[in-house]
Amino acid sequence: MSGFRRDPRIPYSGVVFISWKTFDGQRNHVLGRALDVSQRGISIEIATRIPVGSFVRVRAFGLNVDCSGTVRRTSRRIGGHVLGLELSESVNSNLLAELTASQTHRVSTPTCAESRTLSSTRDSR
Repeated sequence: MSGFRRDPRIPYSGVVFISWKTFDGQRNHVLGRALDVSQRGISIEIATRIPVGSFVRVRAFGLNVDCSGTVRRTSRRIGGHVLGLELSESVNSNLLAELTASQTHRVSTPTCAESRTLSSTRDSR
């Protein structure tokens, strides 16, 4: 965990609706995809750049989040931008616990190399 992180990040993929006003007052909105979530933050991938310091409205129904937030960081990616948002309200701790539990209980699937090894081991028997 980075020294800047207050809360652990939990991988999460879900739809997020973001709306904001530009500095000249124009209203905008965009759908994005959540990458991870913490108690007071969410990382999302969107097609549009929103400047650091912008105030946004965040709606992520899968997380039961409908609150304001502040863009704390941005980075460019192929096909879009990744935003780090600080939320004005905490994400439900029970929901975060469920997400954490689902990550630790997830059955791992073998990689291609592991599959070939398993396959050749079975063939040699």
